Amino acid sequence: MSETIFLQGPAGKIEVFVDRPQGEISSFAVVCHPHPLQGGNAQHKIPVLLSNALTARGCIVYRPSFRGAGSTEGPHEEGVGETNDILAVIAQIRAQFPTFPFYAGGFSFGAHVLAKCYAELSLELRPKQMILCGLPTAMVRGLRDYQTPEIQGNLLFVHGEEDDITLLRDVVAWAKPQKHPITIFPGANHFFTGYLKQLRQVVDRYLTL
Repeated sequence: MSETIFLQGPAGKIEVFVDRPQGEISSFAVVCHPHPLQGGNAQHKIPVLLSNALTARGCIVYRPSFRGAGSTEGPHEEGVGETNDILAVIAQIRAQFPTFPFYAGGFSFGAHVLAKCYAELSLELRPKQMILCGLPTAMVRGLRDYQTPEIQGNLLFVHGEEDDITLLRDVVAWAKPQKHPITIFPGANHFFTGYLKQLRQVVDRYLTL
């Protein structure tokens, strides 16, 4: 069972679900969910999958609710205020576990926000490993043009071949100049429907906790 806590953010309270490992805590992680105005929330199947993979390795996982989801306060700001919120969450958790390794994972809008956080964090404060699934890097269904920053580090990018929300060709175009490898699931849609077992296997192989 998850515990619910509230942390202070720039626009008010941030609701955070906390998942604890069965054994001793050896690291901490932040996992971010898809777009709150499109039905995304911290209970989404992919953030939960990422959390389960991390808690199985002794990681205490924090799943914040973005503005517009759950009981988190503040107006939706298309990733700008949300980035500041997650940076505030990371800082407060790090203060609680100053010597523990830090990990991160996100899906869709949550992957975008984590990429922006990663770019703003100093090298020593960045996650040791970060998993970004369905990362938006360009126009998403004609609704919004995502300007995802260039980032370098120990990163896992996972994308569905038939993703019609965050197009594979867009993430390839973003990754190409940075020489990032991408793990592609042939036939998978944005939500990895029917591919959750395989997604968990890829995540498990990647993590080195």
